[in-house]
This record gives sequence, structure tokens and C-alpha cells, in this order.
Amino acid sequence: MLWGGARRDRGDSMVNSPLVSIITPTYNHEKFIAECIESVLAQTYPHWEQIIIDDGSTDGTGEIAASYGDERINYIRQNNQGIWRLGDIYNHALRRSHGEFIAILEGDDYWPPYKLERQIAAHEGHDAILSWGQARIIDSQGAELAVLPEDMQRFMGLSKEQVLGELLFKNPMTSCTIICRKSALQSMGGFRQPDKIPYVDGPTWLELSLRGEFLPIDEVLGCYRRHERQVSSAMKTSMIKAGLYSIEFFHSLPAEVKACVAEKADGLEERLRRKEIEYHYYLGRAYLKDGKRSEAEESFLVAIRKGDLALRAKAILGLICSLCRTDLERFASWSELQGLYKKK
Repeated sequence: MLWGGARRDRGDSMVNSPLVSIITPTYNHEKFIAECIESVLAQTYPHWEQIIIDDGSTDGTGEIAASYGDERINYIRQNNQGIWRLGDIYNHALRRSHGEFIAILEGDDYWPPYKLERQIAAHEGHDAILSWGQARIIDSQGAELAVLPEDMQRFMGLSKEQVLGELLFKNPMTSCTIICRKSALQSMGGFRQPDKIPYVDGPTWLELSLRGEFLPIDEVLGCYRRHERQVSSAMKTSMIKAGLYSIEFFHSLPAEVKACVAEKADGLEERLRRKEIEYHYYLGRAYLKDGKRSEAEESFLVAIRKGDLALRAKAILGLICSLCRTDLERFASWSELQGLYKKK
């Protein structure tokens, strides 16, 4: 893979540069962990430490990770805790860290060699508590699938309230591109993983957006690997439920904060209301795939009762398919394909 040339105009002396602590959770990544670690070793910015937390891998991940002799790499193995305790894993690494900045790099992802140097330079003279950029999305073989977000310019110059408004609907920030100030994370008690949510990034960035400015950088700052293996239907249900967390988060904010965010984001509360109703439909689909028909029918009924005409039509189809024990996904996929065709 070819990367743009690393910038070296700051000279070779970086004695006073801040330490970056890299948190690397890993589990059964023997095919990828070497590329991950070697991308850190290849950084043009030398002041880093990598804290690798191996969550009880059963393959060769541990042997590979422990084989590197660089004293900046700290390999820690623990008994498997699983995805529902990711917050504990991240916070374990956070407690072990010594850096002024925290970076995220999971064991199946990797970085371009200029990543740390470019981001630390961007933080100089700027009081942002977090910086992020584009991610190159790759498959298990390393082939590029996309570069996301496609348009970084829309995130430039946003206020804290506008950033929060964006995060309430979709998290555009891929974790392997992020660097944040450790002090900001500590001020909120570390990484957040609310109950029954299978990730830490979205809830953590939501909370962090209340505490300072985010700095978007229009450059590829990480490579995120999208695996080909199928996500279980139970996990899909959990992911959809997790999508409702942002709505709950907004409603939990003090009234003056909500009013300030709503003032900066046109139609925010109405958009959140529509989002919540749409999630009931998608939750019904996930429940149906999981064989939980009564839960699916309850979710479809909420969408029918509260949704607009288009959503009600889809939810009615879902309810009929559940009652008739028919495969909804066959109809839903055809309908979505038709919708894409009409947009062309």
C-alpha cells in the first residue's frame, strides 16, 4: 500500500513532544496483529507507548504480540471478558497509560506511518480535546472498500453543539483515526459502555463532545478492517437497540444544554422523534430474524402507530410476515433495491 510521504519539516528533535498512549484491545487477531504493531513501530513520531490488552485469545495472537522486543510495547493478557465488557478492557489500558494523549488502534486495524506526527502537530496551538480524520475501510485481505467519511469538509468549523447534533444521528468518526486528551477522558471517568451496548466509541464520544472542541483533519489517519464473517442476528438486535442510546442521552441532558444544541441544529427534536420511530421498525426486523415473533410484532405495531405513511407501510408488511411466518427480508431487500433503482 502506498502512503503520502511522511512530513519531517519539524526536524529530528522531538524531545519535548508529548507521549501518546496507544490502546490496543485484541482477541484472536493472529492474522492481523503483526501488521497492527508494525504500523506503530513505523510511525515517524517516536514518542508513544502501546498497551496491548489480549482478551484471552485462543490462537497465536499472544505469541506474536509478545515477540516484539521494543520496550514501548506493553503486552497484557487477561482471561476472556468478551464484548459486553469492552469498557473494562479500555479503562484497564487507560489506567496503565502514561501519555498526555490517548490513541485507539484495535488489533485488526493499522495506521499510515505519518498518523501520529500529523495529529500531534495539528494539536499544537489548538485546545481541541479530540482530533479525527478519514479512515480507509478494508476487507480481511487488505483490499480497499471505501474511504470514510467521503466529505470531511462538512465537519470543519462545527461548534461543540453542532458536533453533538451530528453524533446524535450517526457517528462519522472511526476509532482508529482518533486521538484525544487523557485529561478529558479522565474528567468523565474514562470510556463509557452503557448496559447492553456492545461498543464504547459512540457513547464515549457523545459524552466527550460536551467537554471540548473536536478537530477534524481532512486526511486518511487509519485503516479499519471490516470482516467478512456474518454478524449474528442477536448482535444485530443489540446494535439496533444501541442506536436508541443517543436519543436517551439527549433527553438526559440539562434543559439549558438541550436548548442550546437544538438552537444550533434545525429540527433536531423532530428528527430524533423520527429516528426513534424508525428504530422500532428495524428492531422488529432484527427480532423477526432472531425468531422472536412477539417482540417483533410489538415493535412493528409501535412503528405503525407512530410512523409516517412510508414507514407504516413497511411495518404493516413486517407484521403480516410475522403473523404468516413469511420471510420479511426477501420482501424488504427487494423493496430497498427498488428504492435505490428509482434514485438513479
